[in-house]
Amino acid sequence: MKQKSIRPELIKATIDFHGHSCPGLAIGIRVSEVVMDRFERSMDEEIVAVVETDMCAIDAIQFLTGCTFGKGNLIHLDHGKSAFTFHNRKKGESIRIVTRPNAISDPDDELIALRTKK
Repeated sequence: MKQKSIRPELIKATIDFHGHSCPGLAIGIRVSEVVMDRFERSMDEEIVAVVETDMCAIDAIQFLTGCTFGKGNLIHLDHGKSAFTFHNRKKGESIRIVTRPNAISDPDDELIALRTKK
């Protein structure tokens, strides 16, 4: 099954919502892509998201999946992990997505020099 990708204009709207583009937001966009491919977007409270971090990814998840703190279907458990669990109440199915802890490493001297030039 081919995974659906998020349209470029929706990615731009997500960046606008968050305020800037960054690696954390990209993680949230990718997580949302996987979730929406499996469950579709939550129009009300069909999907519950449990996030274990407070990183930028949460803005993308909130904006793209329809899970929000205000509706009570976005739950924050601060375990300091880039881990995201989604449960579809109608289907009775869940998915857990965890990033590799070393996926984004500390910048080395070469990366620091490139960022300085930029």
